Amino acid sequence: MSIAQNPLLGPMTNSMGNFTMYTYNGMNIVRSKAFKVKDAKSEKQLNVRARMAALGEKYRFFKSVIGLGFPEDSEYKSPQNMYVKANYSTAFELIDDKPVFSYPLMVVAKGSLPVVTVTESVIDAEGIKIQFDASALFPNVTAADELIASARLESGVLLIVRQVLGFKATGTIHLNYPNLQAGDVECCYLFVRSGDGKKTSNSVFMEVNS
Repeated sequence: MSIAQNPLLGPMTNSMGNFTMYTYNGMNIVRSKAFKVKDAKSEKQLNVRARMAALGEKYRFFKSVIGLGFPEDSEYKSPQNMYVKANYSTAFELIDDKPVFSYPLMVVAKGSLPVVTVTESVIDAEGIKIQFDASALFPNVTAADELIASARLESGVLLIVRQVLGFKATGTIHLNYPNLQAGDVECCYLFVRSGDGKKTSNSVFMEVNS
């Protein structure tokens, strides 16, 4: 990969030969593709492919949430790159020496803020009710700091809610979806994001009970 800063060229797009050109963060990026690709099928390479395929699929599921969850040290890095880096080694269990993806091990946000404690996550008449304890964040809380909760349902629906934290250390946040059953929830996460959007906490996976 090469980074071109020549002002005479202007923005660059599309492909020519084995070169692909695009613009990212005001820079012209040039990537080269191999003319001959060796399709390695060693166990190690197949495991790498399995990890990347699983993370690519989950990124598509949670793209809108992940876009909010990785603001730190993000210069010249996309949220997708940072998500893959954060999860490549840790979001998998090894079963018979093969990586198996695990939602409880995945993070959809990673940052330096203290983690919010989830004291209860249950299904009620409105949807998913999450009770939290954010006292670890105090007294360094601003009026605009927010909690972000998300849940993916077995149907493929992604629920997201953003709620201003305020100045209460404990409280409740709802993901509204009436007539929801516990078995309908594939996974659920909660994290805090600073009001200026520059910092987050690590996300917390929640078991949702009926």
